[in-house]
Order: sequence, then structure tokens, then C-alpha cells
Amino acid sequence: MTSSITYHKAIPEKWLNVETLHAAQLLPELQQPTIIQHPSKNPTQNPRWLITLQHANESSGLYAFVDIWKKLHQQQIELNHDLYFAIVNGYGATSRAEYPMFGRRFAPDQIDWNRCWNKPGETGRTDMPALQKEQVTELTQIIIQSQPQYVIDIHNTTGKNKPLAFVQERYAHNTLTHNLVDHIIYSGPLPGSLLDRFSDICETITIECGKTGTLDSYIACEKMIQTIIQHKTTNTNTTDSTKSPKFYQELGRMVIAETIDFSFYDAAKRRDIERGKFFVRSDIENLNQTAAAEFGSVGMYEGDEFPLRFLEHGIDKTAQYLQMNGNKLEIIKPAYGLLFTTNAHNIRVTELGYLMERVG
Repeated sequence: MTSSITYHKAIPEKWLNVETLHAAQLLPELQQPTIIQHPSKNPTQNPRWLITLQHANESSGLYAFVDIWKKLHQQQIELNHDLYFAIVNGYGATSRAEYPMFGRRFAPDQIDWNRCWNKPGETGRTDMPALQKEQVTELTQIIIQSQPQYVIDIHNTTGKNKPLAFVQERYAHNTLTHNLVDHIIYSGPLPGSLLDRFSDICETITIECGKTGTLDSYIACEKMIQTIIQHKTTNTNTTDSTKSPKFYQELGRMVIAETIDFSFYDAAKRRDIERGKFFVRSDIENLNQTAAAEFGSVGMYEGDEFPLRFLEHGIDKTAQYLQMNGNKLEIIKPAYGLLFTTNAHNIRVTELGYLMERVG
């Protein structure tokens, strides 16, 4: 259909023979963004989009797609809406000499795909490669021209998190979101994200299925995709009274200062602290969806420079959220953890984790 993306008007028959656990065999055929349409025989509602591998190290969506394709074919499930599956960055997920398969968020000659989706009039990233810019433009046009009912962006976390969803607040109480997860976060503005780009066009949800590469996250992902596919819309689309998810407001993210070296330590074991080095608790992932006051200190540090910064939508609010208590670094505002990880690469290029507040 175009030179920079691949478009299939039906699920390729040979892909239906790929075993679910062998989904990575498809990566050589996914070297540019790939759309697979599963048309309805009698559509009465607008299409639903399922998008995965924006981050090339978050693999649950691809494995779930392979299994869902088999079920759609074998069970001859009739839908009243077209389905579109989009696999964004199989290229970045493919193994390279410098990293393994599903080893990095994006390839060295790319930028983060979830920071590329610019709204009309926005300047956008100046460091975006020309090919990636062309691919984003074409994908955006195809999605918008399809007049979608839902756009679902499927992700994993690098740390242990229960499945959760990011939505704009106006969509938070719709039945689909409630049927997907028990933890719903009102997302702040994130320019360039798919959620930010398409929420003005249709109900857009970013789902986090749990820790990447785990069986639990794959099972959660497949269950959520089946819910999305089979979801029945109503005229009101109001809250399902049988569901009682927890609601949070995203506050901001915790970033280790670029000049600070860091490592991990077991909080149950005493050890000498190396001056100038930030020691993060090795169980930091247990802070996810947990009250910071119950978790305790984030880590230990002795030195002249404060090791962590707290950024609230890009504004430094460190003094309002963090303090040193002796050599222990503590969160001083009532907040819950989100997306904390022990993945050192992700910590260095993105953040240690986020904080959020309960709003319901």
C-alpha cells in the first residue's frame, strides 16, 4: 500500500500456522510497521485498533496477537466491527549484535516511538529519522481515515506491576476501561504519545499488561484483548456498577541525576555506603501500586549532590516530594508508586519510576 509500512487486508494464512510461543519467528516479516485488518462481514460500528510493539522490548502484545488470530480464524467469530492490528517496531525488536531480541525500547537509529505522534501544529522531535517520520505520518493517516471507535496501545512494564490503564480523565469512567483493569490512571499530557495524539479523535487507552517477557503478562494481555474485541457498546457507555477499579492521578516521575552513579542494595542487609553513589533498594518494584509511606525509604545516599529529581510535567518539584533523612532518601508526600523498575538501562534513559495519588 505504501513504501514505508506493510498493510495486510486479512490475517496472512501462513501466520495462522505459527505457534503462539514462536511468535518471534514473524519478526523478519515485521521490519517496517505492519497493519493487519480483520474485516467484519457486517460492520455496524466503527473499527477498533490494537497497537503493539511501540516499545520493542514489550512483547506480550505480539504473542497475544498470534493466539488471537488463531481464535478469530478457527472459531469464525463474527464481529460487528472491523479489527485492525498494528505491529509498530518489529525492526527494533529484532536481535542485533549490540542487544538481544526484544532487548531495547528502540533501535540505535530510531527515537522512542511513543514520543513521535505529534498533533497538527506541534513542532515535534527534531531528531526523528526521516523514515520514522514518514512511517508515523502514514500510520496516523490510516488510523484517522478508518474513523476508529477505539484505539488501544498495548505495553508492558520492565518492573513488576499489576495490569493498569492510562486514560484521559473524560474516558476513565467508561465501561470498556473498567472491564479491562482494576487500576486506572488519569494521564497527564505527554506530547508525542499515541494516547495524547488520538484521545481527541476517539476513546484511546494505553494498557500496561505487567512485566515484559512473563507468562502472567501474556495471559493478562490476551484476556484484555478478548475483552476489547467482544465489548458491547451502549448509547450511554457509563460505569459498570459491578466493577470498582482504583483511580489515580499521575503526579510525575523520579529521575536519577545524570552525574550520579547508582546501584542496588538489599534493605535487609547492612553494608557500607560508598560516598557519592546512590544505592536504590533492590525491592523497589514492590513500591508499584503501594503507598510510599508503607514502603519506606527509596534508597541510601551520602554525598554533596541530591541524587534524585522529581519532575512534575517537566517542572522540578524535588523539594516538595523528596528529602534525605540521614542517609535515607524518602518520599514525603502521600503518594503511590508506579512503573518502578530495576532495569538499569531503562532507569538511565527514562526514569526510576512515577508517583501518583489516589483519587477514587
